Parts: sequence; structure tokens; C-alpha cells
Amino acid sequence: MAIAHRSKKELKNLLVIKWTQLPQALQKVQRTLRSHKQEIYNSFKYDTYTNGPVEGTNNKIKVIKRTAYGFRNFFNFRIRILLALPNTYIAITWRNKQTAHAKAQAQAA
Repeated sequence: MAIAHRSKKELKNLLVIKWTQLPQALQKVQRTLRSHKQEIYNSFKYDTYTNGPVEGTNNKIKVIKRTAYGFRNFFNFRIRILLALPNTYIAITWRNKQTAHAKAQAQAA
């Protein structure tokens, strides 16, 4: 319940229970919680940070790769990813570079 309630105090109480008072399966759980105590505390403190968007992007790229049955070259693969993920930092940077390149060519002509 300590993790569900995001309570640092409850988690500390769980971790101070002696191993001998716990069943063997829970002793392993307690060891795991102790070894990752600081990370768990950080998750309580910084609960708005998540790697969900990154995992979603990676999943989309894997799906593109799987459904493509191979691209002729990396450039085509990259273009397909940028089209599928239009609002990512990489796609926006790439579009800005393309726009700047087109403007430079127009001025040169």
C-alpha cells in the first residue's frame, strides 16, 4: 500500500520490518525494495515524469520497421519515420532544415 499511496513513511515502515518476521517470498520483495529504495522515493517525488512518450515513439518505429519488410535505404526509412511522427523534436528539426535549405536555394536562383 505504501507504493500505491506514494507514502515515503509507509515504505520506510515496511523496510524496517525484520526479515525473520516475513515469509520467504516477501523477504525477496523486501530485498528488492531496499535495493531500489532511492529510485522509489524519486518516483514519489517526481511522479509527473515518465518515459511513456519515448516508449510510444520506439514502438511506432518498430511497427514501421516490421510492416515495411525492409526499405531500400536508410534515407527512405528515416523519411517514413518522420512522416509517422510529425510532432517529435527530430521531425521538427528536420523540417526546419529542409525549409532553410529551400529558402537558400530560392535566394541563389
